[in-house]
Amino acid sequence: MAKGPSLDARAIREDYRRLQSQLEDLLMAHNALKSELSKLRSEVRLLRAKTATKDTATATRDDLEGLAKSIREVDRKRVQDKDLILKEMKALLRSGSSSGRTTKTSPNSQKSFEHTVQKDETISAIIAAYNADLKSQGGKKRITLKSVLDANPKLNPRTMRIGQTLFIPDPR
Repeated sequence: MAKGPSLDARAIREDYRRLQSQLEDLLMAHNALKSELSKLRSEVRLLRAKTATKDTATATRDDLEGLAKSIREVDRKRVQDKDLILKEMKALLRSGSSSGRTTKTSPNSQKSFEHTVQKDETISAIIAAYNADLKSQGGKKRITLKSVLDANPKLNPRTMRIGQTLFIPDPR
């Protein structure tokens, strides 16, 4: 029987060492988890601080709604302007200035013409039309391309736009 208690004592000591080893493992794992939890808390604090400050590059719903309202207002004004321009153009067409030509006297008392470029007109066709009018009125001098280009220094004959106004000097 002497062997019995010593076997029991050894078994108890062995169980005790095993439990102690497991407890140490659990304590190490617990400390590792506490460290990880501390890191995560720090990251959460940083993220909360970042989200608390408004990023100027980020648009809010209110910003987008304000922008949409401004765009609608600009579009409404654009439509009003278009309607007004169309109304004025119709009035001009009814008043008889549809040929695009108007006579004007410049400050130095030289007679000249203002011509509004129409669809499919070229600079040479415009000059030819004015020269034909001058000839039918008995004029002997002719309008030249050089005189028109000199009178319109920013004019590029290749890029004339419909509605663009040209100054046509009278050669008399």
